[in-house]
Amino acid sequence: MDEKMVHYSSVKDILLENKQKEIKKEYFLKENNNIEKKDAKNLKRKHTTASHLSKQTKRCFTMEEFGNGIETKYQNSGETRALENPVCDVRSLGTVDKNQLMEKLKQAAALVVTIIYQDGSSQLKHYKEDLNSLVKGIIILIKSPLDNSSHPFSSSGTDLPIMDEFTKDDRYIYLKIEHDNLWRQEQEMSNQFARTVLFQILKSKYTVVCFNAKEFVKTVLQVCGSYGHWKQVADFVVLDPRIAAWLLDPSDTLFSFEDLVRKYFEESVTMKMNNTNGGSSHNMVNLCSDLRILYRLTVDLCSKLKVCGLWQLFYTLELPLIPILAVMETHKIQVNKEEMKRTSKLLGFHLKELEKEAHVAAGEQFLVTSNNQLREVLFDKLKLHLLCKSKTVAQTELQKHLSTSEATLNALQDLHPLPKIILKYRQIHKVKSTFVDGLLSCMRKGFVASTWNQTGTVSGRLSARKPNIQGISKHPVQITIHQYEQGKEDEKTTVSPRAMFISSKGYTFLAADFSQIELRILAHLSCDPELLKLFQEPESLDVFMSLTSQWRGIPLEQVTYVEREQTKRVVYSVVYGAGKERLATCLGVTALQASQFIESFLQKYKKIHDFTRETIMQCHHKGYVVSIMGRRRPLPNIYAKDYRLRTQAERQAVNFVVQGSAADLCKMAMIKIFASIATSPKLTARLLAQIHDELLFEVEDSQIPEFAALVKETMESLQSIQAKGLYLKVPLKVSLATGRSWGCLSPFPEVAPGAAQHSPAGLGH
Repeated sequence: MDEKMVHYSSVKDILLENKQKEIKKEYFLKENNNIEKKDAKNLKRKHTTASHLSKQTKRCFTMEEFGNGIETKYQNSGETRALENPVCDVRSLGTVDKNQLMEKLKQAAALVVTIIYQDGSSQLKHYKEDLNSLVKGIIILIKSPLDNSSHPFSSSGTDLPIMDEFTKDDRYIYLKIEHDNLWRQEQEMSNQFARTVLFQILKSKYTVVCFNAKEFVKTVLQVCGSYGHWKQVADFVVLDPRIAAWLLDPSDTLFSFEDLVRKYFEESVTMKMNNTNGGSSHNMVNLCSDLRILYRLTVDLCSKLKVCGLWQLFYTLELPLIPILAVMETHKIQVNKEEMKRTSKLLGFHLKELEKEAHVAAGEQFLVTSNNQLREVLFDKLKLHLLCKSKTVAQTELQKHLSTSEATLNALQDLHPLPKIILKYRQIHKVKSTFVDGLLSCMRKGFVASTWNQTGTVSGRLSARKPNIQGISKHPVQITIHQYEQGKEDEKTTVSPRAMFISSKGYTFLAADFSQIELRILAHLSCDPELLKLFQEPESLDVFMSLTSQWRGIPLEQVTYVEREQTKRVVYSVVYGAGKERLATCLGVTALQASQFIESFLQKYKKIHDFTRETIMQCHHKGYVVSIMGRRRPLPNIYAKDYRLRTQAERQAVNFVVQGSAADLCKMAMIKIFASIATSPKLTARLLAQIHDELLFEVEDSQIPEFAALVKETMESLQSIQAKGLYLKVPLKVSLATGRSWGCLSPFPEVAPGAAQHSPAGLGH
């Protein structure tokens, strides 16, 4: 690149270089005339951030714009590096310089990027998740190649570059994203070149590094707008040290760049600033120096991933999810706002009725939502704990008060009407506050779009917020509306928050659910012959009915619904390590009966017991457990002397191996289906949500048969993943359902891949 493009030392140099461009001459002359005002502002500056790039700032500026004499010092090594390279605002470049910049981008060894927000913060200085709409610009460090070596982070590569390998040819560029007060023609030219640079980054094969990279991908989608399509980001790979650190320690809740630097750098990193207004020392480094540290941090974390055997999981499973989640957050889901408001009023009225019923049952008025007041009524006045003969009422952990938890109320509900009323009140209150009013608060113009967190769980599962669409129950809530007019019967109505999610015109929801995936994984891992037989033979329509028949030794047609539910809960108490007390609460039986259920089940399926014991022994030996795709969960409490902490870690070990493996398969399904859509010239299906073992799509009506077959075939084919060396001993089964409303989906008939069918009946608006 031409050196004078990035080594301007004054406004005069810029004016001489661009004197033929009158509009830029006026722009920079204005800046020169206001130099005194600018110096006055400098006296008030407390931090050196990109927010100081005001509209009157030079478009191509040296590091003086961030503070003179900035140095990064690694205290342990005693090494100090001055950042001499200037930051180049690409709006100042002419045609030749832009072409040179594009060539430099194509030849780069790596790019390190971060977003600057309008409040002056950046992804590195002040990490915030909700600033996407407030983006000011993007700063990019273009790292020049040292030699002709291969991709430094490739899945097959072993040698990683180190922080010291920076050269004087490295460059910083600034892409301004927010609207500027320039003439419209020049604004569009600036935006067009910014899009060109971003598209070049998307299709690049070199290393791109970004902290919290999902926000960068969302910004690219926002900037490109109608000029691009979400399919263009589908195969974009960007290294995110936040995800790398989470894989190394999934229980760590570190969120900021500074936290990661403090944790993974042995030497402390400081910034020294000697500006014209006097020297001062700060704990946070300059933004451009941060980009270098970000690169080094990423290199170090990638090295650790390789040592721990986590690189393949990082590169082939977690990184491809970054653009998928970014795109999911741009796909909004339509919600029936008027129906939601009507439901909120209905639930509010019902809560008032339940409150009155509670007061009548208690014989006095009290605040139903107050645990202390409820405790006084239940135990001080009604003495229900003394009437409970079957079990001792639990106490709160800290203050040792009698508990008013759901489990306690369930145990007391046959002794007095009040506990049952309180349970119903809490159920309705949660539906109203979280899934109705909560959804209304997240709604924008009749639509919602969740924010997806890739690093929010220890199991590897995704989590969602604003709204938490994963928490919306698929089970409707029934409420009774009392009729006070004589001769009128009480009216029963059903409330289903999911039913208020509706597909766009011309589109239909398609839900694809892995059936009993955790039970199937348990069968694979335990190799229990009875459990394997259950899945290897032609399956019945209800696996848990068959399992109940097999376990209890009774004919399938004699299995009752209660027995089926007991079997299901026993199985998952074994998988999740819930224990006999938790199972007793779920089944409404004594702890002794729950213990007998578990013992009987493990006696029938002996290999499951062997699997849990071996998993716990391996955890004691290694200090961690591993999923079928290599995901790790360290469990330091496995060595705890405290029995409660140690047994909890043992339960978590078994739970993680099963649940973490299920999470891996669901993520792999997302990646494969997303790639199929992105590479198809005609498929337009949108992935809207992942609800643990279920994927929710919005599909054009005409594409339902073809896409349904694609989804089913793709998900069930994950029984064998050759690239991972994985082959499950049991088949995977996927059930499909379609409908205009998420809460009113109908089973979709099984179709052979590529088969054409008419759209299912009842799909018209």
